[in-house]
Amino acid sequence: MFQSFDLPMDRVDQGELLSLLSYADPAEVKAFAAEIVDSLGTVEVISKRTALARLPLMDQDGSTDTYEALITEVCVHATNGADGYGMCIGTDEDHAIAIAILDVALAADSVGLLTGKIMAFLHAQADLLAQAE
Repeated sequence: MFQSFDLPMDRVDQGELLSLLSYADPAEVKAFAAEIVDSLGTVEVISKRTALARLPLMDQDGSTDTYEALITEVCVHATNGADGYGMCIGTDEDHAIAIAILDVALAADSVGLLTGKIMAFLHAQADLLAQAE
C-alpha cells in the first residue's frame, strides 16, 4: 500500500519531499518545522485551501482506481524570495504549513546550512514509514 522511499543522501526531489512528509507523523513534521522556521526569517502563508481531490489508488493486483479525498494545500513565501508548497490528505492546515516550511527551507538554503539537517530528518521519517509497513 505505501510507497517506499529510497532517498539519496545529499538531495531530494520536491515530489518525494511532499509525498514523504504527507505520510509522516504530523506531530513530528510540525515539531521539526518549528525548529527550522526561525532560520528562515519571516515566512508568510500566501494561500491555503482545502478541496476535494481525486487521488489514484493502486490495488494489490496492480490495477489502478481513484478515490475522492479532502486535501489541504498551502503556499508560503520567505523574506529571501523563496516559495514553498505543502499538501496533505485531510484538513490539518498546520501539517500542510509545516511541509511548506520544510520545502521553502530547502529552496532557500543556498549555502546548505539546513539541507543536511532536513535530509537527516527525511531519512529518519522514511525509515519509520518503512518499518510500519
